[in-house]
Amino acid sequence: MRKLVSAIPAIMVLIIALLALILAPRIVQRFTHAQLAARIELARETLDQEDVLRAIDRATASIAQIVEPSVVHIETSFDLTNQSQASLSSGAGWVFDQQGHIVTNAHVVQSARRVSVEFSDGRVERGRVIGLDPYTDIAVIKLDASSLLFPAQRSLRRLPQIGERVYAFGSPFGFKFSMSEGIVSGLGREANGSNVIGGYTNYIQTDAAVNPGNSGGPIVNTDAQVIGMNVAIATARSIGESPEESGSDSAGISFAIPLGTIEPIVSQIIQHGEVRRGYLGIRYNDQETVRVESVAHESETLTGIRVNSVETDGPGALAGMADGDVIVAIEGSPILNGESLSSLISSSRPGEMIDVRVWRDGDLIDLDVTLGKMKDEVLARRILEPIQIQMGMLLEPNAQDRITVRNTWAGLPAAQAGFEPGDVIQRINGKDYEGYFSFFVLLADEGILTGETVEFLVMNSREETRRIQMRLYW
Repeated sequence: MRKLVSAIPAIMVLIIALLALILAPRIVQRFTHAQLAARIELARETLDQEDVLRAIDRATASIAQIVEPSVVHIETSFDLTNQSQASLSSGAGWVFDQQGHIVTNAHVVQSARRVSVEFSDGRVERGRVIGLDPYTDIAVIKLDASSLLFPAQRSLRRLPQIGERVYAFGSPFGFKFSMSEGIVSGLGREANGSNVIGGYTNYIQTDAAVNPGNSGGPIVNTDAQVIGMNVAIATARSIGESPEESGSDSAGISFAIPLGTIEPIVSQIIQHGEVRRGYLGIRYNDQETVRVESVAHESETLTGIRVNSVETDGPGALAGMADGDVIVAIEGSPILNGESLSSLISSSRPGEMIDVRVWRDGDLIDLDVTLGKMKDEVLARRILEPIQIQMGMLLEPNAQDRITVRNTWAGLPAAQAGFEPGDVIQRINGKDYEGYFSFFVLLADEGILTGETVEFLVMNSREETRRIQMRLYW
């Protein structure tokens, strides 16, 4: 009996310990649950009191409602071979004005025999390509002027800044009228042209999701205003190719043609049906970007390109430009590198007056420059090598300034079309040329860069003439 009495305290301690082991986790769980419930309730109260996220959602939804009616889905058919077979391609575009002009990428509609334009409300209309510029990858489609259209508002005053939110529209993988969000990741990017090797770039870089089918769609800012147009992406396989040609998906690096390039090119196509490029008449090192400080503008640091020499009696000289000037802006667009300078100059038409801001001895000076016509040599040097590589033949001028075929490579388009070493090219599509550089400019003007069939009149060493047709697939 005494042993039982003496064991009771130990038994009680054991029972209490067992109960603690059983009940403690439940107590802790209830306590943790109560804490979590309190946090959730506090978070709900915070969301109810602070409407920031819902305000962002509402603003984003408003941007979609404003922009979507201005976005179009484009489908084209074109000749895949010299036979009558056709292939379909698709992309996006946006309404430029009430007159029925639609802007898209040149690579979306090049060689198109039929263009179908679909609106977000389900309407489908037939369009025709009235002009395109392969160097900047910009094209214009014309619809019936009586169409009920909602032109996209363009950001003519507010320039994009790194870190700003942007929204990309298009038809990725055929999902029409899609919208993605990102920020401006960089400006003045020199990715390879999406359509033509040697084309002008000066791209806006964003991290908005852009995939095959987004080409030609607009990117807009938080004011729902167009600041650029989707054109290319970077992936692990390629940098600067169009989404359709890259063979890969978005990797968070996409490129857009800035509005400062789009506006003058589209205006030229609408007014003249073609693009002629302006010329400033200066020499500079396009690989050397300099930084300068403006004393008159609170020591603001600017980037620009230094003018090494000014052509005597050229457009720049006549406007007062001098050796050593640093060009920091064209028509208000900053000069971030040599590519942005050449792109902004060349997108304006000869005879147009543009505002060129230069830094000179610590001061900023605005010059009104009336552009001249770009020399054939300047434009030809951008394209003559890639054209010869794609054709598969080496060309050189003879003593009479005629172009002679020096060599061809078996299996490539020139040899397959019938060109032979020693052939002298007399005409292109029935048109004459003035010399080596003008030959390549004429060849580009006749559509060799956009997949058109071009006819050459050639003469061999026996003075026998024949006609050769050739088409390149870019």
